[in-house]
Amino acid sequence: MAKQQKSTELDVCIPVAQKKTLFQRVAAYLDTNDWNYTAFEEKHYFTTGARLKDGSVRTILDVTEQEAWDRVLVYSIYPTYVPEYRRAAMLQAINWINYALAFGNFEMDMKDGEIRLRTVVEGTGDLSDAMIDRVHTSNLRTADRYQAALLAVAFGNASPNQILELAERGEEAKLQ
Repeated sequence: MAKQQKSTELDVCIPVAQKKTLFQRVAAYLDTNDWNYTAFEEKHYFTTGARLKDGSVRTILDVTEQEAWDRVLVYSIYPTYVPEYRRAAMLQAINWINYALAFGNFEMDMKDGEIRLRTVVEGTGDLSDAMIDRVHTSNLRTADRYQAALLAVAFGNASPNQILELAERGEEAKLQ
């Protein structure tokens, strides 16, 4: 005769993985790609610096996570300020660039001459790691591409009408 086994009810704990917030995923992206950054979790942004071909930029990654949508807004801010007497020319140059750009836009603060580039990715679902990477790296590539040309307009004798031509220069070309 077979032995009868008693069964008892066990409380089974099934671990539930906590979904990472967008802020945590951006931090993981920065960590994975070896970025040195400062996180401001209470204000939902990160700051980092980047060395470009012709200089550097300070970068801000501003993270917004809402119930219905998420957004990562990236700013690259140039460390130089356009002198007041060159700001009208710079606005014209920025307008030429923005008209040619398919992704992102340049801005200038008329009060102090600060120039920055803004790119954004926004969606109603989870933003993928690839989307976070794209908005960040595209921003840095564009900032790098136009930095020397913008400096030539701000501090040199370059005409705003030349900005796109200056940005397309070869690696060996010097803007002097």
